[in-house]
Amino acid sequence: MTHQESEPELKRFGVSVPEDLLRRFDKIVKKRGYVGRSEAIRDAMRGFIAQCEWESKQEGRLATLNIVYRHHPRLMSDLIKVQHSSKAHVISTVHVHLTHSHCFEALTIKGDRDDIEKLANRIGGLTGIEYVRLFVFSLPDDEDGHEH
Repeated sequence: MTHQESEPELKRFGVSVPEDLLRRFDKIVKKRGYVGRSEAIRDAMRGFIAQCEWESKQEGRLATLNIVYRHHPRLMSDLIKVQHSSKAHVISTVHVHLTHSHCFEALTIKGDRDDIEKLANRIGGLTGIEYVRLFVFSLPDDEDGHEH
């Protein structure tokens, strides 16, 4: 594999921003341990692109849904029923026991945007759910056609 195949070509561009915005940005760059502004800007751009693509494309979206809830057998049953009745496909679930009474789950979901949002809203509305947050993302199309 040549160097060009392993890493995309980088392009430089100039950005003008107000001084106070740059100062706040630099504090975050330092706090999060970025090597420099460029990597932080690339990270911010990926997040912005993912959100815009999520809003503009209907089909084939990916997301993770993080939830925290009080452990209760009925809620566990309700969570399973909601997931199985959804048009969105839960492709993985990670379950973590946080405390004796609280659990955390991270669901990886694939499907149409509306179906994923409906699933997230249904789960968020279940009695016993204390925290729910949907994280959306997009991946570039596989150029080699490889699928799992």
